Amino acid sequence: MLLPLLALGVLASSGGAQAPKIIAQRDISFAPRTVTIKVGEQVIFRNDDPFGHNVYSPAQESIFDIGLQEPGTETPVTFAVPGEFTIQCRIHPKMRAKVTVTE
Repeated sequence: MLLPLLALGVLASSGGAQAPKIIAQRDISFAPRTVTIKVGEQVIFRNDDPFGHNVYSPAQESIFDIGLQEPGTETPVTFAVPGEFTIQCRIHPKMRAKVTVTE
């Protein structure tokens, strides 16, 4: 399992950061399907389904894989570089979302 901290160059939280955006896993889909954040901000991946998901981003420059996420859990990921990142589930390949990270 790749750690999101290492792969994304996680930044320490700062007082000026916005509240994290939440992408829920619900009904075998991501909701919302797109979010926009600034560099250094977090997205919280929350599993609202009654079964596990494996959320990851295949982006070469900023890959992360949170591993098996059990139902009812939340996993924060901080994005340290700008770009558009496809988010997928290894267990349910049709699940896709996009995180846009701006300067």
